[in-house]
Order: sequence, then structure tokens, then C-alpha cells
Amino acid sequence: MYAHVNGVKLFFDIDGSGYIPDGPKMKHRSACIVLHGGPGSDHSDFKPWFDPLTEHMQLIYLDHRANGQSERVDPATCTLEQLADDIEAFRKYLGLDKVHVLGHSFGGMVAQTYAIKYPSSVEKLLLICTAPSKDFYEDAKSFAKKIATPRQLELIPRLFEGKIQGDEELEAWWDECFALYFYKKDEQLMYETGNRPIGSLEVCNYTFKHFMPHYDVRAQLPKLTMPVLIVAGRHDWITPVSQAEEMKGLLPDAILSIFEKSGHMPFIEEQESFIRTVVDFVDKGNK
Repeated sequence: MYAHVNGVKLFFDIDGSGYIPDGPKMKHRSACIVLHGGPGSDHSDFKPWFDPLTEHMQLIYLDHRANGQSERVDPATCTLEQLADDIEAFRKYLGLDKVHVLGHSFGGMVAQTYAIKYPSSVEKLLLICTAPSKDFYEDAKSFAKKIATPRQLELIPRLFEGKIQGDEELEAWWDECFALYFYKKDEQLMYETGNRPIGSLEVCNYTFKHFMPHYDVRAQLPKLTMPVLIVAGRHDWITPVSQAEEMKGLLPDAILSIFEKSGHMPFIEEQESFIRTVVDFVDKGNK
């Protein structure tokens, strides 16, 4: 499905019902807009791992502009602020009131930007393996020195400094470095999950080169009053636990949950515990 907002066609997919039978009545379920990582990836990272959440809320997966199945536009328009504006226009397009917003990795940076810009639109905020500023990169490089091979250390700056030249080089980068993102190295799992996203190298390079060096929402986070769940993977090299702890210290109403046997994607490596943590957070105060 597509929504035409802010002059761009955005792909979205809905999983789960907004209303379910409950005896003689229909019971409303909260909607959660789910924001993928990247930049230059798509919502497929979450499937099928998020499926159990549909028993508790309606999931609305959104591909950012110029990402995934959304319309390709000038990457210069893909600022975090514009992506946040797209989410707000999209929320209104669907006629939704307050929503939960879940962002993973780069999507978590967009989610924070959105919550800062449109706090009255957010019921609860879920930040999964993400960071509050560009400083995550220095922590990531320090972490990588402990676990990466010499070849991986050589390649890491190519992606995160926007220097990848062509799709073949991008594919080779992921072939070499994707294992860094997991605690348990399951070759079949990594092959399947790594090949599902529809990549967008142009927006990836542009974002890391032009937008990421200026990303820093730390001064604004103390102003957010909605409940926040922060999830971190103990073995996450790219957004280390130090980043989650920094967000926890800045957000007035935040819970931090660290997954001890996960890398960058606890929803894959510790799925049952992840689902339980999210459901407990979302359902708290709603019963």
C-alpha cells in the first residue's frame, strides 16, 4: 500500500487489526508505527520476528522516503527532520490519533526526532538499539577493535562515512561485515535476513556523509515526557550499550532493557524475551 504525503509516495504495510471482537463489543488496539534502520534499508528486517506483537497492537510498517519500496527522491530531502514530517503527515493520512512509535537503529534516530518535533502525537516511544547522537560512531569503532577482523576494521569506514562506490561494493561490504551485527553466527539466518531488504545506496551514502555528522538530539531528550522503552543488545557493536545508557539518563520516563545474548537485533536473537518486554511496556497502564 502507498500513501501520498509531502509530495512523495511512501510504502506501508499493516499487520494486525485495529479492532477485535471482545464479547458483545469491539475492542480497540493501539497502533504502532514501525521505523526501520539503515539508512538505505526497509521494513523487512522486522519480519517475521514482530508477528507475535499483532496480538497486542496494530503494526504499521513504513519505508522511509527513498528507502525500500517507497518512491526514490533526491537524497538531499531525506533529512531526519523531513522523515519526521513524513511520519506526522502519514499519521494524519491514516486518520490516527496518538500512536506508539518504534524505531530500530537509524529508525530510532528518526523516532527520537519525531517525538521531539511532534510530542503530542506519541503515546509511547520504543527505541531499539539506537543512539542519541553522532558520537555512537566513536563508541562503535572502539567496540569493533575488540571483535572485528582486520579486514572488517578496514571496511567499516567505507559505509559509515558514505564512501561506498556502487552496489557491488555495498554487497561485498555486507558479506564481510554482517556477522558483526549478531551474537550468535547463524549462517542461514544471516543469509536470509541480509538479502531481504531492498537497498538504496544513494540515500545511504548521502545520509552518512551529510546528515549523520550533525545528528545530536541529546539536549532535547529531557523535554520528552511520554513513556519510553530503550532496548539494547549487550554485544551490539554499532549502537553499543553506552548509547542506551546515555538515552536512559536523559529521558525523564524511560526503562532500559539490556539483552545479554544479542547483538544489534534482539528481536531476532532473543525473540521471545523481546516480545514479552515490548508487550509488558505497551500494556502497562492499559489494563
